[in-house]
Amino acid sequence: MSSNFRYTMVRTVRPYVKYFPQLTKPVLRVLIKVSVHYLESSKCSPEELDLELTKLTHSGHDIPDNFCELFAAVLQIMQIFLRTPKGIVKDHELRDCLKELRFTDECVEDLSKVLYNHRASLTKNFIEAKTSRSKPKNMQWRINISLGEGTCNGSVNAPTIILHFQLPDGRYRTLEFPLSMFHQLRYNVALLLSEMQALESRAVMKKF
Repeated sequence: MSSNFRYTMVRTVRPYVKYFPQLTKPVLRVLIKVSVHYLESSKCSPEELDLELTKLTHSGHDIPDNFCELFAAVLQIMQIFLRTPKGIVKDHELRDCLKELRFTDECVEDLSKVLYNHRASLTKNFIEAKTSRSKPKNMQWRINISLGEGTCNGSVNAPTIILHFQLPDGRYRTLEFPLSMFHQLRYNVALLLSEMQALESRAVMKKF
């Protein structure tokens, strides 16, 4: 296995490791389905997500409180794998890497099967979605701090980030996500910049 793949996988997913031991097979399958939908359409449809979560609850399964973090982790695992050239990472090597990240055996089995059995179609759709993904024209963000409902002591709810941006077609979108996810975004951007600097410092890159 490419040491770079394992390094990138472990370093990127490490903040989510504490959530994996409690991840159940039914929840993982929903996460995989939603992640595949995102990879193939370059967006996470609220309707698609609501439908899958409704199916999950109707079948008697609980939705974990950290569902958003688990979704981010599974999506990043799939993206890292699909960006790695075919044949670099063997099946058993991927399974070992997922076990190291504390996934249960049944979750390792499901996730590795999806990535290997459907790699060709996932890679094709992933590349097409990346090339067609629209970029925002304008973007603004702010921290939202609100008082808890029905409280007399002025307790404050956990702060969230409000992101407001304009798409190339003129439409506006507003997203709200936890402060913890914003810090994770900052971490990933800093990690990307650090890896770009390390790559630029290599002798082979100085030839270009």
